[in-house]
Formats: sequence, C-alpha cells, structure tokens
Amino acid sequence: MIIDAIRGDMSRLPTSATPYRRLLDIMATRTIDQGHHRLMTTNWDYLLQRDLNNWVQTNRPGWAPRFLSTHGSVYHFNGSAEPGVFQNRSPFMLETDSASARRATYEANQAFEYLLWSNLVVIIGMSFECQTDRGLLAALRAHEDNVPIGSALFIVVEPHKETLESAYAKLAACFPRARGFRVNSGFAEWIDLGMPELVGRIFAEQRSDIRIIGTTCKT
Repeated sequence: MIIDAIRGDMSRLPTSATPYRRLLDIMATRTIDQGHHRLMTTNWDYLLQRDLNNWVQTNRPGWAPRFLSTHGSVYHFNGSAEPGVFQNRSPFMLETDSASARRATYEANQAFEYLLWSNLVVIIGMSFECQTDRGLLAALRAHEDNVPIGSALFIVVEPHKETLESAYAKLAACFPRARGFRVNSGFAEWIDLGMPELVGRIFAEQRSDIRIIGTTCKT
C-alpha cells in the first residue's frame, strides 16, 4: 500500500515541481574538476532518480554525468518504490524497523562505503530520530577513526530550527573530529541562494559567462 501510494503521488508530480533539476544544472556547471558527487537517500520515493534520468536524457543521452561518481544512480538505503526488478536493491524498511532488520545488499554496502570515504557530506532534512536512521549513524560511527568521514565537513540543511540543532548534535556526538555548518533553510531556498557553504569546496565561484538553467520550485 505504501509503494502504491508513493507511485500515485509521484505520477501527479511533474519534474518542474521539484528542486532537483536546478540542483543538477548547478552540479553540472560549477563542480570543480577534482570534485564528484554521490547521491544517496533514505527516502522511498525515486523523484531524484527520475529527475536525474531526465537530465541525462536531455543533456548527455547514454552517458553518465561527469560530476557524479555513482554512474548516474541514486543509492537508496531503505528501499525504493521504483518499479522494476532490482536484484541488488536495498530491502524496503519502515521507520519502525529496528536497525538489526537491515540486511546486506550490494546497493546498501556500496552506499555505505561511499559515505565512509567522503570528506564532505550534505544532509538534507534528516532528523536521525527513527531507528533505521539511528542504526545507520551508529554503523558509521564504528568506523569513524579510520576513514575520512570521521573528520569530514558536514553541512546540515533543515528548515525547522529545533530539528536542525538536534540532528547536528547527533552528528557532533558521532564524529567529534568533524566540522560542520547548520543551514536553517528549506532545500529549494538553499539552492536559490547558490549553496554558499559549498562554494570554494566542491563548487567553483560562479562566473558571469555560465548560465544556470532550471526552475525554482517549492518543496
């Protein structure tokens, strides 16, 4: 029932109604030569994958974007409502499932490995309140002394101040050597601002001769 409901809602939501196309346009034009993005989600919907597929079809049919190191894929930690048979997909997990219910799959393992070796992590709208997300955080913490994520730069984007502070505190407790920024803003609004916390890190300064094409939307 959950999957059917998600697919029904998505079928009524056009690409122009999400901020993802604008995000991808900015990634394509402003990512530094040495930078690569990895897209991961704990959500069940596949809106980001849908919009990424459409972006590729419009801009580079048949080719994975240079700015992604995940071969044009969005990794799902908690399963996905995307139609099709996916042999390596993470199992569908509910917020009420315990962390021990998570079983190893190629998708989840690959995403976890990518996270461990990331030195810049942007977290959008996660509170780390449910058991599955807390379990993911605990698993990352177990390795934090030996991999780059232990001293990474975390940028947490969340419009609700109390949730933002709580999520940031959980990250600080898990990764005491890490640094971070708290962005008290919605995701679409942060994109509209140019994601300034990423400029000079993974995004180059915007040049006047670069045209960003996209639609500004509310999430």
